[in-house]
Amino acid sequence: MKHISLTGHRSSHSISETTRKHHSIHYKEYAPGKHLQPYISCFWTMTSERDLEEPILHRVVPDGCADIIFDLNEHSYREVASIVGTMTKPIFAILKGGINYMAIRFFPGGFSRFFDSAMYNFTDQIIPLETISGKEERNLTEQLFQENHVDNRTRLLERHLENLLRINNRSDPVATNAIYNILTNKGNIKVSELSRIVDTSKRQLRRKFDRWVGVSPKAFCRIIRFRNVLRMVKHDSKCNLLSIALEGGYYDQSHFIHEFNSYYGLNPSEFLRSKNL
Repeated sequence: MKHISLTGHRSSHSISETTRKHHSIHYKEYAPGKHLQPYISCFWTMTSERDLEEPILHRVVPDGCADIIFDLNEHSYREVASIVGTMTKPIFAILKGGINYMAIRFFPGGFSRFFDSAMYNFTDQIIPLETISGKEERNLTEQLFQENHVDNRTRLLERHLENLLRINNRSDPVATNAIYNILTNKGNIKVSELSRIVDTSKRQLRRKFDRWVGVSPKAFCRIIRFRNVLRMVKHDSKCNLLSIALEGGYYDQSHFIHEFNSYYGLNPSEFLRSKNL
């Protein structure tokens, strides 16, 4: 099977709403090194210039990816690293005090290249990293705390991931090919067609997606379709919702509204009003 790359399908993080409303919070992404690019979408940081005066509600929207997030505030030292699994609904996180996060965002299917854990164990959950890595995670956490510059922290994470890849690297070309086809078609592909393309049964494909992505092929298609339409809505200030819904693959406006509300927590009209505030 030919080599397949997901690097053209980077997911945008749903931080823009928070940073737009709270200018003291900053979000940045950093590209991984060449050897990690097939599996890692980016490293990212989220920091605040000063302690927040009041808690902030931060919306995190499903994107098909999984993250490992390090909370590098001193008060968080004992519970610093968390796995955020593939999401099928929005998460509403409370930000308070000083914000100092650094994280790894994995492409869909990328997490299990480094860790021998099926992704369905983490779906819609936030789980301490030490539950699957133990002492290694604690050592990594200590080293991250000792580094003060993001470039040094990024290099540290890259070395750690490259070592995990050498030790644990496993792959599934069928799952990778299926993920690639869903992303390329922006979620608009039937599972029966996908099964035919990757030459495996729908039941076997479901098992592979449970293992590598954490959700079924159909659920993953829905998430990717939503993310594509969300991107379209964000970038068109005078958008026609029905036109965008139909262009994005929804069969009518009510279907679009229901899915948008399920994944974002607002209906499209409410989203547009909040975007324009």
